[in-house]
Amino acid sequence: MGNKFKSQKYLTLTDEINYKIFTILKSKKEEITKNSKTPLILISTGAYCPPHKVHIQNFKICKKQIKNHNLILCLISPSHDSYSSSKNSYPWNLPLKTRLNLLNSIIKEENEENFIIADSWEGEKDGFIDFPNVFKYRGKEIKEMAKKILKIDIDFGFVMGADLVIRTHCMRIMSNIGILVVVNRPDWDNEFVLKMKDQLKENKDKVIFVYPDESDFCDAMSSTKIRDLFMEKKFEDVMKYTSKECVQILENDFNERRNNGE
Repeated sequence: MGNKFKSQKYLTLTDEINYKIFTILKSKKEEITKNSKTPLILISTGAYCPPHKVHIQNFKICKKQIKNHNLILCLISPSHDSYSSSKNSYPWNLPLKTRLNLLNSIIKEENEENFIIADSWEGEKDGFIDFPNVFKYRGKEIKEMAKKILKIDIDFGFVMGADLVIRTHCMRIMSNIGILVVVNRPDWDNEFVLKMKDQLKENKDKVIFVYPDESDFCDAMSSTKIRDLFMEKKFEDVMKYTSKECVQILENDFNERRNNGE
């Protein structure tokens, strides 16, 4: 891997992203070694058809509120195209390339390129991978890279909303893998989530709760709403919640796939 990084000859997009992760970690190595807190990298997964600013905001909230770790980097991992297509019909079954372009445009506009990366690892696999395995195997790969090349020990965490925790009852399995960060939702039963945490005796300290406040960009936003706004041609609203480039990226994607007979 080290030789690949030196030559910068990438076999896949994930190789390129791994180099970007390596470069950011290397640039922060002095900060990491001077900080007494354990460095932490977070990941979130989802279809992101399309992504929006609240997806980015979740990591900003984590940055402000996580106190026991040194949060140094976050990854947003769009799911495999097969999963995206199972959740969304044409034209909103956006391919991985388009979803990455959309995420990168929002990350750039939010000026978070040194803190948040759109990750292709999951989407470039041969098929769908469920989120606990993305957490486990992507985390293992990045931890090994940091240890082998940079001599840095890191913790790896997964970010998910309280609504998903409630639906999947995944707190135990996720906290067995690494750090689980739960973003509380004002319209969900967060007390239920806290009771779930209390049931974990051995891993209770590996579950972190963060709470959005009034200063955070937490409008009621969803990918469904973005799709509706776009189809209604309310492009100014779409750009408000995504990026200035988002509408053009979507139009280019729709035109390209239409011309290809999809």
